[in-house]
Formats: sequence, C-alpha cells, structure tokens
Amino acid sequence: MIKHVPAEQRVLRDWNTLTEAEQRQASRAEILHELTINNSWRAMARYTRAQILATPSERIPDLINFWYARLLALIKLGQYEMAQAELEQLGDLRGPQFRDLQTKEQQRNGTLKKGSMVPFELLVLKARLQGYLGDIYEAIDQLYDLIMHCKKVWGIHSRDEQWQEITGQLHLMVLNYLVELKDYSTATKHGRDLARKYAQDVNFHSGLGRLYLQLGDIERAEEVFKQVEDMEQGQQQHFKLQLIMNRALLAVTQGQWQAAKSAFEEVLAQEPENLAATNNLAVCELYAGQLNESIPRLERLMFAYPTSAGTSEPLVFNMATLYELRTEGSQRKKQQMMVEVSKWAGDQFNVGMFKS
Repeated sequence: MIKHVPAEQRVLRDWNTLTEAEQRQASRAEILHELTINNSWRAMARYTRAQILATPSERIPDLINFWYARLLALIKLGQYEMAQAELEQLGDLRGPQFRDLQTKEQQRNGTLKKGSMVPFELLVLKARLQGYLGDIYEAIDQLYDLIMHCKKVWGIHSRDEQWQEITGQLHLMVLNYLVELKDYSTATKHGRDLARKYAQDVNFHSGLGRLYLQLGDIERAEEVFKQVEDMEQGQQQHFKLQLIMNRALLAVTQGQWQAAKSAFEEVLAQEPENLAATNNLAVCELYAGQLNESIPRLERLMFAYPTSAGTSEPLVFNMATLYELRTEGSQRKKQQMMVEVSKWAGDQFNVGMFKS
C-alpha cells in the first residue's frame, strides 16, 4: 500500500482510537460485535486486553469471554505464538477452576448440575491454533477429543440436532487437516465414513465428490455426484444449487469450459453473491480467452458486495491476475483496487493477493 498508493489516497486505521460503540459507551457485546463485523482485530486485541485487566478475577465467565475474543483476534492477526503463550496462562480449560459452582438452594433442589464455564468455541479455537502453529497431528487429536465429548452429549440429548451438526463440522475440520497432510488415503476413507454417517446430508456427499475431483479421481467423483442427484431432497433451493455446482466443477476438471461457464452462471442467477461460483466462472472465462467478460464481472461483484466479495482474498488475487494478463494499465487498475479493498478489508488481509 505504501509503495503503490499515494498517501492522500490511503485508508488510515488507528487501532488505538476508540470505536464509535466505545465512544457512546455501548454494551460490551455491542462493542465486540462492531469490532468483529469490521474485522478490526488490532482494536479487538487492544479492547479485550483492557477489559481483562479491568475485570475482577471472580467474574470468571466474563473473563473467559474476553479471553476468547482476544485469542481470536491474535489468531486473525497471525500472532500464533503470542496466542499460544496467552492461552497457556489460562491453564487447563477443563480444570476445576472453570467449573460452575452451585448455590445451596440449587444443590438442595437439584436444579443445576456442575458444568464448564468455558465456551465450546474456545476449545475448538484451542485445537485449531495447534494447526496454525504447524502441529497438525495435535490439532487432529484435540478435535477428536472434542468429537468424543459431543458424542457423549449427543447420547444424552439424542434429539438435539445441534450436537450432531457440531460433530459433523468437527469431522470436516479433521478431513481438511488430513488433506493438508497429503494423507489422501485416510482423507478419502474419512470422507466416505462421513457420507455414510450423514446419509441424507447433501453437503457431506458433495464434499466427498469434490475431494475426489481434487485428487483427480474423476470416475469416483461422478459416481458420488450421481448418488447426490438421486437423493430425496424435494425442491429445496440449496439442494438444487449443490447439484449445479457439482456439475460445473466436474465440467471444469474435464475441460468443458462452456458447459461449466453456463452452470456457474445459473448458480449466480440465483445467488449473485456466491464467491465460489464467481471465482470459478472467472477461471472458465480465462481459459476461454474471454477476459473482456470476466474482468467487468468481477469488478461489478466487488463494488456490489464490498464487505464480502471486495474482501475475498481469492477473488482479489484473480482480479489482479486478470489485470496483469490484460497488461494495458494493469498497475493503475491494481492501485485503484488496493484503495477500494482497503476501505473494507480487515487487519488480517493478505496484501500479497494484489501481486504487487
């Protein structure tokens, strides 16, 4: 930004300045919400540190919530070692110091059982932090520990679909780590197990098919996608879009650019803000030599949805690539894009996406 954008055009961010919510003395929840939706992670780290220091030690639930927000901010900023060091200060998150205490009346009536004051999200964040630090096996171990915990809760509350959904999301995290480790054999086995376990969930089946595509096993991907199309999902809009996306991605791997382009356009006609479809459509138009179509399309999306499309790193990278391929005035166009993205992008945005 400093290298390519004049000082008068740069968006200045002063994370030491109080936010609008802080200035009007809004509730802590409102302040944290404002910082989160604005991706103001440096200000979040500053605010939560001050709140932690000002909160009495006996108010453990409040402290834990502030710690979660601070650790999240540090991770978003890529400060993984600092986050790990601060997390270690909390000690064992499942230790007795974080258990709910019962009042005599509650003990007498049996209306409240002892439980952890640590939010489940913090335990998940702790596990994922190990992956950011490079210890993927430890991350997987901790995720499996959480999966076993979910299964116990799920067994007690068998009708609670929330825990089933949470367990599925944890399994998907494990699957992504296995792919990152290039342990494709275990990853595909895990993906097949999930498809059997969540037999009526189109997301898990589509995910398995897309994993096969990523591994170049087009035949198996086609088989899985055919199974998805045979699933009984009624007229659900989400299900229809999944089918179209599956067909489009399959066409991409087979080099059928026009068929893939038509399918992605069909998705965007129903979901204009679908970034995956937009990015893939841009790739199709690139290979089809249709830069004059792809560039305006991405520009329109970035301006129409600045807080999502305008801050999507893959989309910005594709946009910068297309500008370079067009060559004429590419540096000026990328400079304009930098200014626009900086208005909405958060503190964690990877400026390498501009290819400057």
